Amino acid sequence: MSDQTINAEELEKFTTHNRREILFYLNQLINDGERVSVIFGGGDETVLTVLLNLNDEANQLIFDWGGSEESNRKLLQSDRNFFACAPHGVKNHFVTGAVRETTFQKRRAFVTNLPDHYTRLQRREFFRLVLPMTRRPPCTVALPDGKAMQLSVVDISIGGIGAEFPAGPSPFALGQKLARARIELKGIGVLEVDLEVCNMNQVQRGDRHYNRIGCNFAKISHAVENQLQRFITDVQREERARLGG
Repeated sequence: MSDQTINAEELEKFTTHNRREILFYLNQLINDGERVSVIFGGGDETVLTVLLNLNDEANQLIFDWGGSEESNRKLLQSDRNFFACAPHGVKNHFVTGAVRETTFQKRRAFVTNLPDHYTRLQRREFFRLVLPMTRRPPCTVALPDGKAMQLSVVDISIGGIGAEFPAGPSPFALGQKLARARIELKGIGVLEVDLEVCNMNQVQRGDRHYNRIGCNFAKISHAVENQLQRFITDVQREERARLGG
């Protein structure tokens, strides 16, 4: 599925106008230090940035100053700006009006009004839930030297997990098999699964850096799949209740 192959009616199904949900998704991008592209000028200009802060009461979204002064100058003259990113493979985008220059933590930055709608495009069969901090379960894996290492699961789906651990030398490699990893799902139980590392990168939240790995489940039983689905449903229900949905 792409923006070009989805019609307006289908697009609306992936779009929220709920203020609390919009703030929740924006705060996730801020907390994860997600790189965001700001596209403007009829699609001819782009500034790569990160969201820094939001103020609901003042209706303001602050984002980082770009690396090109020429592009920054053009952005300040733009009346319509399209923000796009794809955390965990999920396409997120929203639109704002004009931006202004401001200062954030003694550094140059941009400020604009908060968007009134927010779109997250994702195919159901590849649904991956980004977990709130309070529901990120530990995952214990065995390293080649026989030692155990505990990771924090930051997103989860029927197909696999994304997990983080403090920055530093990583003991993992692409394609590496992690047999009999143990994931402790609160309220559900402990899952024992075989993982395969499919991607690796680093993320920054505030002043802290983390290693992140994405892993596919090598194979899971129907029983484990049912437990995963229960956990995902429980977390979604809690988040909807928290957001007043």
